[in-house]
Amino acid sequence: MDIRQVANKNKYDLVASSYDFVAFLLSLGQASRLYDEVANRLDLPEGGTVVELGCGPASVVPSILGRYGESIEIIGIDFSSQMIDLANQKRVSNGWRNVRFECMDMYDFSPTNKADAVVFCLALTAMPDYQRAIEKGISILKPGGQLLIIDSIPLKSNWYHPLANAYIYLKSMVVGAKPVGAIVDFINEKAAQVETREMVFGVYTLIDARKRRA
Repeated sequence: MDIRQVANKNKYDLVASSYDFVAFLLSLGQASRLYDEVANRLDLPEGGTVVELGCGPASVVPSILGRYGESIEIIGIDFSSQMIDLANQKRVSNGWRNVRFECMDMYDFSPTNKADAVVFCLALTAMPDYQRAIEKGISILKPGGQLLIIDSIPLKSNWYHPLANAYIYLKSMVVGAKPVGAIVDFINEKAAQVETREMVFGVYTLIDARKRRA
């Protein structure tokens, strides 16, 4: 287990109030674009449910609501009480009636009904065991449900990727992440219809996959 990730709960409690600003800076000013891309790639039915694991202070929720409004349910899970407090403040002040947040270890989250989509937005590589986290996300999906991840994942296919990777590793020391290129391979093993798209010159990768049907 990476020592940077072990300390993340206390770290994220401390930086909760400045998280959105830090995310803006470290994403090279592209945070809103990343959140919008998550919302645009979601494929939810009327009345569907999306669960965000590692939701932080609800940074991506406005983008999702901007597309779907109140036609869906959004559930955000995070282990940081300060992050959830901020998320709930946003929920109340904005009147989000179809959104709820829960402060808990995501491995303890057991929804009554399976979700149509699970999102990890800038959260997966900050979790100590990415394989366990992905398996948890898949386990709460309906068959054919969507797994959507956006994060900094080292790439190797283009000439500029070494530069992007250097920035990814530098950034990871600040945010307590552990960038792992094998994430894509693992999702290919566990899910179906896996699509990837690099963003911000390879600093971020979006992964869009589906839970296999029985």
